[in-house]
Amino acid sequence: MPAESAEEMVVRAELQARVGEAVDALPEKLRIVTVLAAIQEHDLASVARLLELPEGTVKSRINRGRHELARQITRLRDKGHTSLATARRPGRRSGA
Repeated sequence: MPAESAEEMVVRAELQARVGEAVDALPEKLRIVTVLAAIQEHDLASVARLLELPEGTVKSRINRGRHELARQITRLRDKGHTSLATARRPGRRSGA
């Protein structure tokens, strides 16, 4: 894999900052499950156990959190944050 250029590093850092801002802006109930599931990659059952919530509640909050993140990232991209132009939707894996 070729080394990342300085421009790519700046774009990646900006993207990470913007996604971080979007995660921070989520309501706490959505932020907690989104971080555990989508960022720390805990499975549904372990998030439910950690938070002492039914799996259905966790699944719903993960879905709502991902949709809200996608909405916020789209809004930021539309405001001219060019580094977000190629951002993947939260929860999606490459090639999915």
